[in-house]
Amino acid sequence: MTNITMKHIAGKIKNILAVMVITAVTTACVSGPDEKQPEAIEAANNALSIGVNHYNDSKQELAISYFNNALRDFRSIDHQYGIASSCLNLSKSHLSLGNIDTAEAYLKQAKNIIERENMASLNDHIRIIESSIAIENNQLNQAKEILQPLLANNSNNAYTLAAMQNRTRIAIAEMTANNNGEVKQWTEKFEQQIKSSEQNPANKARLARFKAALSSDPKEQETLFAEALDIYRKQTNRPGIAATLQEWADVLIQQNQPEAAQDKLLRALYIRQSLQDRNNSLKTLNSLAKISDNRKTSAWIEKLQNNQFKEWDEFVTAFNQFPE
Repeated sequence: MTNITMKHIAGKIKNILAVMVITAVTTACVSGPDEKQPEAIEAANNALSIGVNHYNDSKQELAISYFNNALRDFRSIDHQYGIASSCLNLSKSHLSLGNIDTAEAYLKQAKNIIERENMASLNDHIRIIESSIAIENNQLNQAKEILQPLLANNSNNAYTLAAMQNRTRIAIAEMTANNNGEVKQWTEKFEQQIKSSEQNPANKARLARFKAALSSDPKEQETLFAEALDIYRKQTNRPGIAATLQEWADVLIQQNQPEAAQDKLLRALYIRQSLQDRNNSLKTLNSLAKISDNRKTSAWIEKLQNNQFKEWDEFVTAFNQFPE
C-alpha cells in the first residue's frame, strides 16, 4: 500500500472520528474515498461511518454494533489508528448508555495504542472522554485537571465546546445555595461558545438544562426543561430525554411536588431500563426513594447495586404503569 493511500485512509478516519467528540456537539458528513481502497479498509471505514451516523441519530446500540464491526476489521489488518479510533468511539457510546466500566475499558485500550504509536492528534478526544468518565465517577477535581489544557488554549472548536460543557457540569455538581457564581460564569462561557460554533440543537438543549439548574424561578425552570425535552424528543435522543426528566424531577422534589416528580422519574426510569443503563437507573430509583417509602424501590436499589445485574425484564415489569 502506498504512503499516499495510507495518509488518505488515516485522514478519512480522522474526519469520521471528529464527529464523535461528545454527544451531538457537532454533526458532519462522512465523504466517500477519492480513490479505490483495499477491501478490508473500505469495510472498516464504512462500518465506522455508519456507526457515527447512528450515534448522531441517538441510536447508541446500533452505533456500538457498527463500531464493534469496525474494530474487528481494523484489528484483522493491524491498523492501529483505526483500532484506536474504534475504541474511542465505543468508549463514548457506552458512556452515553451509562456503561461506565465498559467505557473505561475501551478508553484504556485506546490510550495504550495512542501512547505507543504517538498519535497526538487523538489526545483531545481522550481528554473529553476521560473527563466525562471522571465526572460520572464523581472525581471532580480529577476532571478539572484533565480539562485544563483544552480550556486554556482559547480555541474555537468542538473539543473546546465539549470541554466547556463538561466544566459547566462540574460547576453544577459543586454548586451550593450560596455559591452559584461559578455555575453562572461557565454557563455564560458555554453559551458564547455555542454562538460561535456550528449550530446544533442538542447544544441548546444542554444549555437549557444548565440554565434550569441555575434558576430559582419555578416557572422559568419549567420553561427551560420543557424546551430541552422538546429538542431531545425531536432528535429521539433517549439519554437526553431521560436526563432532563431526572433533573426536572429532582427540582420538583425540592419544590415539594412529589406527585409531579414521581411521574417524571417513572418516565425517566423506563427509558433507562430500555437502555439497560444500570448506573442511571440507580440514580432514578434513589430519587424515587426520597418521595416514597415503597419497599419495592428499596429492593431494586439493592439489586442494581450488583455490577452483574441482568434482571432487566423483571425490572421493567416491576415499575410498569401500563396494561399488558
